[in-house]
Amino acid sequence: MADPFPWYIAVGYLAGFVLLWIAGRVEGGGTAASALSNIATGLAFFGTTMAWFRVSMDIHAPLAVWIAPPVVFIAFVLGQSARQRDRLRRLGATGEATFGVLPQGGRTVAFDRQDSLSLRRVVELGYQGHQLLGVEYPLTERGSAADRVADRIGGIYTLTELRIPESPTLRITPRTGAFEPDHPTPFEDARITRIQVGTPKTQAELEKVAVDPEFDRRFEVAAADPEFAARVLTPEVRELILGDLWFRVHEVVLERDALWTAEADGLNEERLLGNARRLAIFATALTPNLWPATEFARVTARAETGYDQWFGEHRGFVRTRVNRYREAMDRQPLSPTTVLTRTLLATAMVVLGLLPIINGVAAVAGLATEVQLTVTDSTAGDPGRSCGGLNRTQICDSQSPAVRGTYQDGGETHEVVTTWHVGRLPERGDVADVRIGPIWWNTVFQSNDAVALTILAALAPVALGLLFFKTIFRPRAPRRVRILREIRESRQIDVGPPAS
Repeated sequence: MADPFPWYIAVGYLAGFVLLWIAGRVEGGGTAASALSNIATGLAFFGTTMAWFRVSMDIHAPLAVWIAPPVVFIAFVLGQSARQRDRLRRLGATGEATFGVLPQGGRTVAFDRQDSLSLRRVVELGYQGHQLLGVEYPLTERGSAADRVADRIGGIYTLTELRIPESPTLRITPRTGAFEPDHPTPFEDARITRIQVGTPKTQAELEKVAVDPEFDRRFEVAAADPEFAARVLTPEVRELILGDLWFRVHEVVLERDALWTAEADGLNEERLLGNARRLAIFATALTPNLWPATEFARVTARAETGYDQWFGEHRGFVRTRVNRYREAMDRQPLSPTTVLTRTLLATAMVVLGLLPIINGVAAVAGLATEVQLTVTDSTAGDPGRSCGGLNRTQICDSQSPAVRGTYQDGGETHEVVTTWHVGRLPERGDVADVRIGPIWWNTVFQSNDAVALTILAALAPVALGLLFFKTIFRPRAPRRVRILREIRESRQIDVGPPAS
């Protein structure tokens, strides 16, 4: 009696999660790529859910209900993409580099070789008195079609550069395993490694420079001129680097007339301005010792590097509330499109879990409709395998115990399929007293024990959805943040209060 398992539902949702991961990887890899990735993610989840409702649950809806949500979502994504392009144009961005370095074959070259390089995108603009340069480039240059596809998923990188006076080359690189063996940080190490894989080496050959034991434990310093490194890494600058979690995963390089860093993602406004702000803060700390009484010193003095002042007044909800908190927790910023996509997914998880919970509570409170279910078919299932469906889904081959039947309500005959985990499994022709939940999708309950079991099972998607909301809007600080706090607290305890 069992209908075939709707495998396309599992495949559809799996494809949706894969597309969501891809959307995160290519975000900023050109506005078109970012838009298409998020559109594909939304359509995969929406299309799979609608197919599930239509085929498995026999739910019919007007054509407008099927068309309107994806149309609205696509319009929002395309609108955000156009807004970002317009924002960069209004900031006066150009596509020609006039300073800095560019990546070629794993090394940096002078900016005047731009026309001969395989770069995806170059953006230069003046901002807060500073001159900024953003360069998006692939990990594989002039590769095969397969290489280009791989680059789209995880091989797009960005250089963010800030113009400085001409300087000797100096590189500050975060170390992996810096807190081992006491505090392993595998996720942080993975992020550091991913960024460093696509970070170009400097053109000049550098020699390693020892600074102090604590700093050397977390960072590796290499310089063309060790004396210049000593002038840069003053105690105040070292304290800034050790205390700012952004430096924990980002390599910072002074080379030619640029202060630059690399990022393992595509170029967009949020990433360009966010990384440039950190570089501007670092440049401000270097200026008194390296470039006093220069025009650049006056630029750093005028630049507003506070979060609100740097991004301006018209930032919108995502940048004002979401990304400001994420930055404080040392988390990656999110675009409005990504926030919308993830929020819709989290909302769907919570709602789909709350519906059977509300129906269960209504059944216990006596608000559910009591009907007689005439059994037309049933199966004992296979205890070794579980279907996992709650109610009104197709019976799966050799899965959970399930019953198909009909009941009368409001003068209409309704057919349902429900799992039957509690009590004796009725056979064909039997009549069972059941309760029908008042809220769509009108969950079927055969007893109070079934109500309790349904509510417990439905708590899982609710919990996952709420956890997803938290990771979007109120993420927890990474492990390395907590480790650094513990280290600072232990030092304060060891030093003790000052003597009176």
